[in-house]
Amino acid sequence: MNTEPTRPGEPPAEEPILIGAGLRPVEDRLRRALDAEARSITPTDRLGAILADAHAPDQVDSGSGSIHHRWLVPAAAAAAAVLVAGTVWAVNRPPSQAPGPSVAATPTDVGSPTPQTSSSTPSVGPSTIPTQTAQRPTTPATTKVQPPATTVAAVPVYYVGPVVAGGDRFRLFREFVPARVTAPATREGKALAALRLAAGAPPEGSSYSSPWSGVTVESVTLGSDAITVRLSSGTTSDTPLAAEQLGWTAQAALGAALPVRFELADGGGEVSPGHPVSSSFTRPTDPIAVLDHVAPVWVDEPARGSVVKAGSPLTVKGIASTFEANVEWELLRDGRRVDQGFTTASEAAPARGAYRFTTNQPLQSGAYVVRVFESSANDGSTVAEVRVPVTAR
Repeated sequence: MNTEPTRPGEPPAEEPILIGAGLRPVEDRLRRALDAEARSITPTDRLGAILADAHAPDQVDSGSGSIHHRWLVPAAAAAAAVLVAGTVWAVNRPPSQAPGPSVAATPTDVGSPTPQTSSSTPSVGPSTIPTQTAQRPTTPATTKVQPPATTVAAVPVYYVGPVVAGGDRFRLFREFVPARVTAPATREGKALAALRLAAGAPPEGSSYSSPWSGVTVESVTLGSDAITVRLSSGTTSDTPLAAEQLGWTAQAALGAALPVRFELADGGGEVSPGHPVSSSFTRPTDPIAVLDHVAPVWVDEPARGSVVKAGSPLTVKGIASTFEANVEWELLRDGRRVDQGFTTASEAAPARGAYRFTTNQPLQSGAYVVRVFESSANDGSTVAEVRVPVTAR
């Protein structure tokens, strides 16, 4: 479109005139007019008047009561100039890419590669856009559970073993074994520890056997008229006296000669071959019947594997049921006899009596085996024996 003004009735030029070329005459006339006007003005010293006006108090219009601020006009002009300049800059400023919102790292970002930034990419300043930082997952606080306090107690444990090493006649041997039980130690706590030792692996180096491999003693309860022992299952072992082993152990550890009833967690019908779960174990009271269950000779002190004082004689205590109450003993070191002797029990067979003896010589440092036995009056062969290893230090 042609922007050059035309006179009324005069047709426009055939060729369109460019904006810059069409305005040049107008620009020349305006410049000459301004120059002539400027030459006609004679400047005077107005600094004093300007300062006086600036410090003069505001005038109040008597008619309207309004206050005239002389400084409003120049201030408004300055503000308008700033607005125009800002608008011109905003319209003509080069486009730039605003930075996007920052994203906080999430757990899935761990270990991911970091993208490389090209050197030609313009640097972008920090963003003022609010960001939301993902919360790191927190691990719930765990309460450290303290294990229950325990104490060590010597509990009576019955083991199944041959009366004579290598023989085929089996009886029950009682030993006092140190066991860790929950403090304060209770009768049932001691009984449970004793039963678990009885059903566990036999002591290392002994001739005892365990008919309860794979069976767990779950609980023992002392009632007013019976003792209840709960097992995970019965045993299929044909070892003699399997059920009697646990019955004697439970009674001795609880200090109660009450009948022992068994419960099987798997619902089985037999505690051991020939001993149905419906029957109870009752300790025999007849001395002859007792000898059908327990071995003729026990050692109560020292305990198996204990450490004794070197340089002093060793005192041994136990229970025996032997002919004419005779009890023989010997002290072995490396398989050789280094001391021997005999004593008598408080009662003879078939009753059971206590015995005690002290070695003739002090023990030197080293490992020993205390052997207590009964010999046959007919041929001197060994009728019954028990061996207990100790260490002198």
